[in-house]
Amino acid sequence: MQKNLILLSFFLFQSVFANASDLEKYNVTQTTLENGLKIIVKTDNRAPVFISQLWYRVGASDELRPNTGISHMLEHMMFKGTNDYKVGEFSAIIARNGGDENAFTSKDYTAYYQKMHKSKLALALKMEADRMRHLTFSDVELSKERQVVIEERRMRVEDNPNAKVYENLNFISFDEKGAYHAPIIGFQTDIESYKLSDLREWYAQYYAPNNATLVVVGDVQADEVIALAKRYFGGYQYNLNIKNTDKSSIAQTGNTRVLKLKAELPYYILSFPVPNLKTNENDAYALDMLSHVLDNGLSKTLIRQQQIASGVGIGYRLYDKYNTLFTLSFVPAKGVSNEMVLSAIKAQVVELIKNPSVIADELSRTKTQLEAEFVFEQDQISTQSYYLGMLSSVGLGVEKLFSYVEKMNAISADDVARVARQYLDFSQANSVELIPQGI
Repeated sequence: MQKNLILLSFFLFQSVFANASDLEKYNVTQTTLENGLKIIVKTDNRAPVFISQLWYRVGASDELRPNTGISHMLEHMMFKGTNDYKVGEFSAIIARNGGDENAFTSKDYTAYYQKMHKSKLALALKMEADRMRHLTFSDVELSKERQVVIEERRMRVEDNPNAKVYENLNFISFDEKGAYHAPIIGFQTDIESYKLSDLREWYAQYYAPNNATLVVVGDVQADEVIALAKRYFGGYQYNLNIKNTDKSSIAQTGNTRVLKLKAELPYYILSFPVPNLKTNENDAYALDMLSHVLDNGLSKTLIRQQQIASGVGIGYRLYDKYNTLFTLSFVPAKGVSNEMVLSAIKAQVVELIKNPSVIADELSRTKTQLEAEFVFEQDQISTQSYYLGMLSSVGLGVEKLFSYVEKMNAISADDVARVARQYLDFSQANSVELIPQGI
């Protein structure tokens, strides 16, 4: 019975994708209020709940020294009270009404969400709208949250050798004025130096309706969501001073760095500058497919067959706002040198470039895998809302969500080989090597 359900989902999914441009087929409604607030509603009646997300188009990619990490710090401060709600009251009210709420900051956006019973929609939107423009700022609360963020950085970065490797990879892969040079959480010295006025200015500049997207997914009606959005957000003014300038990621090549840190295992990572979906759609989808094919293929050959690596990872962020990185990382097996693993990786990439047919089976399996994953992701309103909000926030448009599988199915082995040849120039790659010093 389960197998039949899976097949039914698959065929329904395929038929829906035939007309991806028509958002009404997916129960998606988009509109924009006069003050610039974007609204995206997707009706999903399978459970009497909704998720409401408010996305701001600001993140680490908008920051420069000495304010790296300020978007993340402001995210923490957004839970510290408004004129109408005292410190901690926002979260307490959500919990008392059976809801779940949180927030996250990324390179290109910051988002806040509540997941609740459908009868609580007005409450969620009212409270979220209140803190868009009425946040109170306190030196006492900033002092507390500063220590929280410092501890967060210690746990996530300073005490995590692999995270230090990735941080250093961005240092050497992007110019210091590039969008992705600095870590999302910020540099330690910057975290320690924010003033309350810095946070006020960041909030006043970026937390405005014309820099935000409201996404609501679940057992809701679009008309109701739009009416409530007009009631609670409609009175806010369009902000003419928002500086969402094109801060292109200035890629650098050929840089290397060696880190000697307390760690149990060695680690090695390479990066190659590559385009994103906004700047080069054809190459971006082919690069995404290359990342999946290489990840599966290298894991098979290096870990299971040759047994020269204990871990392999390929990274590519299709939806980054700016040009990004294609990364290749590995943990060599005990007694195996990085050079031996690198040689095996290069040999596999060269074989792919010379003879694309060698990945035919892997390509077919990957397409089937991606389709199945995409189908099952649509069962979660949190995942649906994430993609809708993220795509809108980076300027791609929500239509990209519904054309992804079609685009990936169109990628050929020759396409994959072409982008591998064009972008995976190992002689120009940036690299960071972790040499463990024990723990």
